[in-house]
Amino acid sequence: MFTTARLVRSSVVAAIAASALAVTLTGCSAGGSSSAPAAAEKSASTSSSPSAPGMNTPVKAGSFEFTVLDVKDAGTTVGTAPLGKTAQGSYFQVDLKVANTGNSSQTFLADDVKLKDAAGKTYNADVTATLYASGDASTWVAAINPGNAVQGPVLFDVPTGTKPTTLLVADNAFTTGSPITIG
Repeated sequence: MFTTARLVRSSVVAAIAASALAVTLTGCSAGGSSSAPAAAEKSASTSSSPSAPGMNTPVKAGSFEFTVLDVKDAGTTVGTAPLGKTAQGSYFQVDLKVANTGNSSQTFLADDVKLKDAAGKTYNADVTATLYASGDASTWVAAINPGNAVQGPVLFDVPTGTKPTTLLVADNAFTTGSPITIG
């Protein structure tokens, strides 16, 4: 018989294993990038320009179309006991819709989304907090078939007082991402 602690541990291990598998599969199917690292840095540094689309405007990146639906401060803890997490700083939540506009199934990972602040610092998504906040762990680790979409929160653990300005969205870990202005 499973105890609560053992069940929690099993759930966390399963979520981590699914994320690792999805990262591996995404890397294998992503192909090479034709842009040089210098070009990637230049693109990332100009991502907060006023010409970037804003919230509620679909943005194409590879096989996906991303739409930021809402942004908010999500506080310092997410989830419910025994599956919860406390931020090092505070959580910033981006409610995101991801639609597959390609011709084949594609896996989206919250790891492929980055957040930039007014000072130009870049933050990775907190995958564990995202899973706990979404209520449906399969939302960000399941393949999305052509024409289908998933929607839910992506959380970032940022220092308290951080002013996010830009979300960088991508369909894999090997691109710099397309900017969406959020602040």
